[in-house]
Formats: sequence, structure tokens, C-alpha cells
Amino acid sequence: MVRLAHVVTILLVTAALAQAQAPVTTLSLDDAVALALRENPTVRAKQHEYRATQAQEITAGLRPNPTASYSGDQLGSSSVDPQHFWALEQPIELGGKRGRRLDAARAAIRVTAAELDDVRRQTVAQVKKAFTDTLVAEATLALAGENLRTIDEVERLQRIRAEKGDISELELTRIQVQRFAFERDATDARQAIAAARIALRAAVGPEAVAPDFTLSGELGFRDVPLDAVALRRRALDARPDLRAAEAARARARADRELARANAWSDVTPRVAYERIGSASTYGVGVSVPLRIFDRNQGEIARTRAEIDRADALREAAAVQVLADVDATLSQVANQREKVLLLRDTYLPKAQRVRDTVEFAYRRGGVSLLDFLDAQRTYRETSLEHLRALGAYWAALYQLEAAVGGPWETR
Repeated sequence: MVRLAHVVTILLVTAALAQAQAPVTTLSLDDAVALALRENPTVRAKQHEYRATQAQEITAGLRPNPTASYSGDQLGSSSVDPQHFWALEQPIELGGKRGRRLDAARAAIRVTAAELDDVRRQTVAQVKKAFTDTLVAEATLALAGENLRTIDEVERLQRIRAEKGDISELELTRIQVQRFAFERDATDARQAIAAARIALRAAVGPEAVAPDFTLSGELGFRDVPLDAVALRRRALDARPDLRAAEAARARARADRELARANAWSDVTPRVAYERIGSASTYGVGVSVPLRIFDRNQGEIARTRAEIDRADALREAAAVQVLADVDATLSQVANQREKVLLLRDTYLPKAQRVRDTVEFAYRRGGVSLLDFLDAQRTYRETSLEHLRALGAYWAALYQLEAAVGGPWETR
């Protein structure tokens, strides 16, 4: 029984691992973001770089190794006593070099950590854009299918009327030609779906998502109140690329202090033991390099220039952060206004006109040109509404990336 229980346990664990590693078939936005942060190869590469940078702190904290030496002279002669010489040397660093190396290594770790956060920020923005593009394309395909069904029903009825002689074949042909616009919309939407799904799988991680995955989500409108002052302040506090620029400034200063410390000469105490025949002697000594010509002037000058460069880059990053926030806020406001106008004013009117004209046309109350014009207006307005919705969410996600966090302020 015990053996059977072990076998059952192994099978259950194996099945659980296989299920955990199986590609995802249904993907929500939250799932896509979580998978991307775990599986995206660019994120994983930056994580490895971060661990490599952490390892540099170990190297920076190591002390110099001692040196042991031995030499033997006058060996193998019966008339001369052999000579044996042993020496042990231990370099001692002066000027606080080890502490300065540790400061520089830790500053480099903070830079890479901020860069890793920035890679994650950009990856999340890519995932959300691709997810939204897929939803827009799927909604466009659904709209094209609805328009095709409507015009197919009208064509079916008008074909009956044409066979009875109530309308001309030319009028029926015009309806059939108009159908091409809806077929083109469906074809374009299918192509857009394929491109968006490819981009989404690439951003999330191709191995983590099944090729035939389905999306779990809706392309609805949600009004998000935005406080420009709070968002600008949050961006200056939270943007990872700005934090990376600030960490780079600290690293430049740590490098300057390390360069100054390296200008100090190290000392190397030495103890020696010498044996000549049966006589033994001991000795001590110390060596100090005389830094007459090379006092690390070039490295000190270089690190000073790097500080000025890091200060300028940090200032440029702050300016760019605020510019990103202002630009995306303007884009969100414009797209919000467009969505509300289309949703509340123009789309209901276009739909009402289409339904009224279609009803009248089926009963011979309006001309074919009026019917086709109403269909074309509704199609263009509906497509514009979907595009505006997609652009609105894309602008919100771009604002999220510009701020470095959620839009909501607490």
C-alpha cells in the first residue's frame, strides 16, 4: 500500500507540473501581464544581468591574496651548503579602496535594478497595447459580420423582388457590390487579429501561450478621473528610467571616490625565512610603490566628467518624463471626447437612420442610393467608434507607462 501511495503521489505531482507548464489557452489582461513579467525573454535577460551585477559586489569586497614564494640555490653540491629561501607577502590596501569598491558595486546594482523595473514597465505597456489591439480587431470582425448578415438579408429579399420584376437587376447588383466593403472590413479585421495575436504572444512569451488562445475581456468604456498634478508628481517619484538616471549619478560619484582611493599607494609587508646549510635566518620587509608620475590623474578626471554627464542625463530624463505625462494626458482627453461624442451622439443617430432607411427601403419608400448611403454612414461611424475606443485604452495604458504606475490616485 505504501508503494502504491508513492506511485499515486508521483503521478499527481507529474500531472500538476505538466498542467502548470502547459500553454495558456484563455488569456485575460491580468494573466497576460503576469505571464509576460515571468516569461518574456527580454525581462528574463535583464534579470540575469541584474544577478550578474549583484555578483560584482562579491568581487568588490574581496581582499588581495597573499603571495608565497620559495627559491633554492647551490643545490646538489657537496662542497657548498645549499640555500633555501621562503617568503610570504600580504598586500594591504590603503585609502579605503575596498569600501569604495563596494560603494561603486552597490551603486551599479541600484542602476541595474531600476533598469530592470523599466524593462518590466515597457513590457507591460507592450502587452496591454497588443491585448487592446486584439480586442479592437475582434470587435471590428464582429461588426463586419453583423453588417454582412444585414445586407445579405436585404439582398435575399431584393432578389425575390427582382425575380418578380418589382426592381431592376441593376439595383440588385448595386447591393451586391456594396457587400464588398463589408467583406473587406472582415478580411482586414482577420488580418489585424492575426497581427495583434502574434504581437501579444511575442510580448507575453510564445511558449507560455497556445497559438489558438482566446481572449477574456471586453472593449468597454470606463471614464477614469485624472489629476494632472498628482500624476506628474507620481511620475517623478515612480518612473524607473528616472530612478535609473538618479542611480547612475550616485554611481558616478562612487566611481570618483574609488578613483581617488586608487591614487593611494598600497603597502606590502613581507616575512622571510632563509636556511643555509644548518644555519637559519629570519627577515621582515615592506614594499611601497612610489607614485611619482602615475597618481591616477586620468581616471579621476574621467570620473569627474562622468558626474557632469550623469547630472545632465538625469535632468534630461526628468524633462522627458514630464513631457510624456503631458502628451499622454492630452491624448487621453482627446480620445475620451471622441469616444463620448461617437457613443452618445453620432453612433445612435447613424444606427437610427440606418434602421429607418432600411425599413423604408424594404417597402419601397426610399431609393437604393439612400439605403446604401445610410449603410455606409453607419459602417464608417461604427468603425470610427471602435477605433476611438481602442485609441482611448491605448492612451490610458500609455499614460500608465508614462507615470510608472496605475492612473488612480489614492
